[in-house]
Amino acid sequence: MSLTNLIKQDYYINYKGPNLTVANIWKKGQEKEDITDHIKTFYGENNNWNQKLYTYGEILPNKNNLYHFYVEFQSDNGRKHWFHGMVGGKNQFFNPPLASPFNEFNNQ
Repeated sequence: MSLTNLIKQDYYINYKGPNLTVANIWKKGQEKEDITDHIKTFYGENNNWNQKLYTYGEILPNKNNLYHFYVEFQSDNGRKHWFHGMVGGKNQFFNPPLASPFNEFNNQ
């Protein structure tokens, strides 16, 4: 059992994120692989990462820094949110910042 599975993250207890809609992973010059269903198992039914903080090794096993990823979400108001990056070390936390449209916070 990994350390992160033993520690529930207080931050995620009351967190409810936008709906996950797309997740892809690829190596430069290769086709993108759809991993949406795989990522959804970690994101959870409550859109809160199952109240845990995972490592790259747990979420993307057998992948290394040659792989790029893109994950997209859609909020209840229809706005798109996303994060992207390169796979980190297997013990590095998978916690990329969620990008939001600038006017998401200015038009509420």
